[in-house]
Amino acid sequence: MKVVNVKNAVQREACLARLCVEVFGHEAGIAPLASFAGTLGILMHQEAAQVLALTDRDGRPVALALLVLDAGGRSMELAMLQSLPSDSVIQPAEALVSELAQKAPLRVNAGDADQEAMFTRCGIERWFDEPRGLRVGLGPKHPASGLDDLPQSLGFDQGAIVQSFKQDREVFEGYKQRFVTGLENFPERL
Repeated sequence: MKVVNVKNAVQREACLARLCVEVFGHEAGIAPLASFAGTLGILMHQEAAQVLALTDRDGRPVALALLVLDAGGRSMELAMLQSLPSDSVIQPAEALVSELAQKAPLRVNAGDADQEAMFTRCGIERWFDEPRGLRVGLGPKHPASGLDDLPQSLGFDQGAIVQSFKQDREVFEGYKQRFVTGLENFPERL
């Protein structure tokens, strides 16, 4: 297995499109496209996001993740994570998070006890209660000591992206075409 930072623009868009569909689902309406557009148009444009893949021994992607930098550029938040079908790797998403937790200043958000347990198995050691009801987990390389000094994560307003689609049909069609092209060109190997 190998962790790949997908830097090639065509492959990155394809992996991001696939990740958005897998995370939000095929029947999720506009959410996958809005997330794709916001990530590309805002976070990647600012060089604040990375698409990573875990590949099997033959180079086939078996898990995808989106990491987003914090406002100070000192740490990364796991924004999206998804396993892909694989016969060769058991629990590929967990394997990817385990690798990232060892190498990166990683932050994760757990919405329930099962997610927290999974992230803990992956090496996320420190847990804090966030006011919105999430549990925030920090990997061993994360510089924060608690919520008080946790850097602000970068992001975008998905509702604003949807509004921009409604106001500018050309922007909508452009991102829709990039999204569909990405899905059609998902790489078999990285």
